[in-house]
Amino acid sequence: MKKLLLPLLFLLHLNAVRAQITANFAKDTSNYSNARSRIKDQTFFLKFDTNNVEAYIKRSVQEYEIADYGACIKDSYEIIRLQPNSGDAYSNIGMCYCFLKEYEKSLDALKTALKLKPDDAIHYLNLAYAESEYEQYENAILHLTKAIFLKPDYAKAYANRGFTKKKMGFDKEAIEDYNKAIELNPHYEEVYFNRGFAKYNLGDFAGAIADYNKAIELQPAFSCYEFYSARADAYEKLGDAKNAKLDRDNAARLKNK
Repeated sequence: MKKLLLPLLFLLHLNAVRAQITANFAKDTSNYSNARSRIKDQTFFLKFDTNNVEAYIKRSVQEYEIADYGACIKDSYEIIRLQPNSGDAYSNIGMCYCFLKEYEKSLDALKTALKLKPDDAIHYLNLAYAESEYEQYENAILHLTKAIFLKPDYAKAYANRGFTKKKMGFDKEAIEDYNKAIELNPHYEEVYFNRGFAKYNLGDFAGAIADYNKAIELQPAFSCYEFYSARADAYEKLGDAKNAKLDRDNAARLKNK
């Protein structure tokens, strides 16, 4: 079976703005024109006041939205110029560098964020994401566990820790964390998908289908083609060729949209 796991979820923390990133879904570009318009607005304000930290913050949010990570990094450094102890700005820089696959720079910035805000669970979550991308899985587990200690109801931390355990080959242990994430957030479609994948690997094909069903149910308007492709694999394992074909067709339709 092709490994179709959804990447880790994390938060981009832009001062008061916390934007959830759901990777591996087709990126929604419908609001790009609006984002660019907002960037122009903030750029206009900055022409008159280059020390307008609020404008840098708002512009960096929109730059992230259009995946202009270089510009987001630049504006985050302007925020640091004006607010040197802004752990959030360092966290933004670290995540942007991570998306650019510049992992050493990413980890340096995220560790600085953590030093500035050592009791903020989100910074442990972000650092763990970068560590996992850099294949530093043990460190990622350690920091996700710390995030959970600081915030026991942190569903994303449980989900990410489960995902990291899965990447290490520990499907059974991953399911335990996925179970907790779903207990805390029953509408977590990506976690149902990832738990289904882990169940598939353990030979629980019916259980995998049940989780894939739930993932599709929770996101009917924009179901990822991988949901259907993975469910087709599970149907095939159970000898259900009819439903497997239906899912293959749906997966192809969604992938080619």
